[in-house]
Amino acid sequence: LIMYSNLAKEPIDLDGVNLVVGESASKDDKMSIPARIAEMMEHKTLLLESLVQCYLWFVSCLLFYFLNYGWGSFGDTPYVNYLFAGLGEAIAYFSLIPIITFLGRKRGLIFCLGLSCICFLLGMIPWQWSEVWSFERLMNMVAIIGIAASFAIAFLYTTELAPTTHRGLVLSSCSIIARGAAFVGPFVSDIFQTNTLKLGVNAFLAGSAALLTLLLPMTRKLPIPERAEDVSPEGNNRDSWKFAVLKLWSDCFAQRRCT
Repeated sequence: LIMYSNLAKEPIDLDGVNLVVGESASKDDKMSIPARIAEMMEHKTLLLESLVQCYLWFVSCLLFYFLNYGWGSFGDTPYVNYLFAGLGEAIAYFSLIPIITFLGRKRGLIFCLGLSCICFLLGMIPWQWSEVWSFERLMNMVAIIGIAASFAIAFLYTTELAPTTHRGLVLSSCSIIARGAAFVGPFVSDIFQTNTLKLGVNAFLAGSAALLTLLLPMTRKLPIPERAEDVSPEGNNRDSWKFAVLKLWSDCFAQRRCT
């Protein structure tokens, strides 16, 4: 009790973190939202990773709501359509644990988005073996497994990539963009007239999101970044070609600022 009492009277300051009984607050908590945005603009790697994560949330949420609100267009009774859609989501959520365990966050996200992209491309094959069932309908039901799983992994992956000082800002930005995609998703079926064009756009979105995920680092067995300075292309969790891309991104911004 004497030790805790002395600690409460004289808090220890270790690298900007105040060690007080019942309190662990960082000096960075006093930063305002505009200050955090300005700091993010200065660290181009953090900015690039945040933009990629926003795009991942946008694609996952857009395709998720597009598929869930488009089952009525496949004919037959809607109860059967939503039954298979629910089974697909159940399979996706039960498979999250082995996917994350064996593949990790990054590879698991690429696998799920790549699976959905392939399903959308295969859905363009004009094969219909009954009045209601077709290859397009089957591939869309398989694609919902990858989309539902990718949406869940993206939420977990973002919390591990964003530094502690900017995690709330990054998550709220991704959530706002995903909510906008949720409003647009149900109307995608009305925007595109032909099913081939619709599936092609969905395949492009899923495929581009999977490719952009390659720019993000691995998070398995690595410490979570605390500040914006910890997110740097020189880290051990980034490959050489990723460092080249991020360095080119930073140089372009530096030249634009100088001009």
